[in-house]
Amino acid sequence: MSESFFSNSKIVLLKRIRADFAVKVLLAERLGKLGVNPFKTYLNTRVDIVGTDVSESRTLFDETLEWVEKETLPNYVQAINGIFNRRYSFEPEHQLNGLDLLEFERIVMDIVRWLTDAPSINLSKRSIKVSGIEQVHTALKYQIPEINIDNVYLTSFVMEADGRKIFQSRSLAEDVFAYFQHNEIPYYYGEGQGVYSIAYSSRESDLHPQLTIKDISDLVIGIAPDFLI
Repeated sequence: MSESFFSNSKIVLLKRIRADFAVKVLLAERLGKLGVNPFKTYLNTRVDIVGTDVSESRTLFDETLEWVEKETLPNYVQAINGIFNRRYSFEPEHQLNGLDLLEFERIVMDIVRWLTDAPSINLSKRSIKVSGIEQVHTALKYQIPEINIDNVYLTSFVMEADGRKIFQSRSLAEDVFAYFQHNEIPYYYGEGQGVYSIAYSSRESDLHPQLTIKDISDLVIGIAPDFLI
């Protein structure tokens, strides 16, 4: 099922969902390849070019979302702004490797343009309305009628010395429904999770033969607009 995410059709789908989710997806796709977590990496702004006192510290996610909501392009200053792995720090040892300020600025510009070019994304704070798990099940099944979604499980785990330790395993419909109940739209990416055909298994042999984590995220992107009010 997997295909390149940055197709025009995918951007159009993201524009039908909330801005916070669209920014999360696009940042994760771009920064994930660089090993950068947009929720744990910060754009810090110092008071002046002389000292290291920081006046503002924002996650890369919050920073990008604000530019999208303002529908404006950023213009960072190399000596004043910087990207760090510690909040409110401008110390060289906390400066991020693998992503410089100009590269991040280009990424933000791309995302702002993608989401604000006509027809632009709806910037209103829409909520999710879901009547029950059956509604989610039906929506997912409509997207992939050839797959028995009752045998699709999303399992999360952590790596320990003696192997993987599973801390959650839910059916696809259960997992998406749980997020929707809390007015959240899930986006699945990164390590520590997988799509399996058997609940509470993290064995390679039990990986789902047709679906990947990216496929699940694409499914959610496909159904989410129908649950927004």
